[in-house]
Amino acid sequence: MGGTFTYVHQGHLRLFEAAKKFSKITIGLTSDEFVRRHKIYPSFSYGKRLAGLRAALGKLGILARASIVKIDKETDVAPELADASAIIVSEETEGAAARINAIRRRNGLRALKVITVPLSYGGDLKKISCSSIYEGKTDLQGNLRKPVVIQVGTENPTKLLGARAALARVFGKKFILRGSKVDTGVADHPFNDETFVGSKNRAHAAWKKAKGKCDYSIGMESGLFTLFKGIHIDITACCVYDGKEETYGTGMGFVVPEEMARKIKENHSDLSKVLEEATGLKEVGRKHGAIGHFSAGVLHRREQIEQSVVCGFVPRLYKAKVEK
Repeated sequence: MGGTFTYVHQGHLRLFEAAKKFSKITIGLTSDEFVRRHKIYPSFSYGKRLAGLRAALGKLGILARASIVKIDKETDVAPELADASAIIVSEETEGAAARINAIRRRNGLRALKVITVPLSYGGDLKKISCSSIYEGKTDLQGNLRKPVVIQVGTENPTKLLGARAALARVFGKKFILRGSKVDTGVADHPFNDETFVGSKNRAHAAWKKAKGKCDYSIGMESGLFTLFKGIHIDITACCVYDGKEETYGTGMGFVVPEEMARKIKENHSDLSKVLEEATGLKEVGRKHGAIGHFSAGVLHRREQIEQSVVCGFVPRLYKAKVEK
């Protein structure tokens, strides 16, 4: 196996656990030059990293059978070890194992058995990494040291209230919520798939507003989904974005009268405006929402928002749980 090991964290310990069954372990420790070429966060000197790695191996009782060698590139050492039988990698570094095996075959050596260890996730639902530890976001076990920062693409107080309730269910008290006005890029009240496009646009715009100073951005968009003629269901879609990947969820839906749905579509309006025209109720969307009106106060819009945001995190919660 190989690595930089600026900090020996929970993810690294999983690699070492997988190595316990072997009588001889060779670990490639990247040189300072390698670190300078490839890492975006400050690291420690080779000597300090070597000491930390040896200490961790000692605690696990495998230091005596471990050989630590300095490597300047990922294909150092491993392609030439004739007696090696396996290579241990994380999900992120499987590509390196494939490249190493390709070189071994060209060198006339047998391919190594690839043992892939799942990533470890922290309280922020992101992989535990040396960069997050260096930045003080998590500790070596992935426990949060700083609140998770979430930028939301709205200034609507009801949406923010629902989002706050959802984030409390996901992160407890360790989060900071910020709202920002953004352009959705879709109709005032979109129909069908355009609803998800609007939520994505909001999330991406919120991420840009944060200028890299957030862990997640969230976009929420309500739209009408036509099931069949005469039946239109209002559903809030949520997009959760981390700068690389989007995940989606929805909240509960309710049927909107056909006449109102028709007016929204024909007049390029939205449900709040159409409802105001019909009932005289002002700014419904910033209060209990249309769902509050149609349910006679039994339900509140913040519940729709809360459900959509929690469900937007469901793929991340599941992944972190499965690979914990």
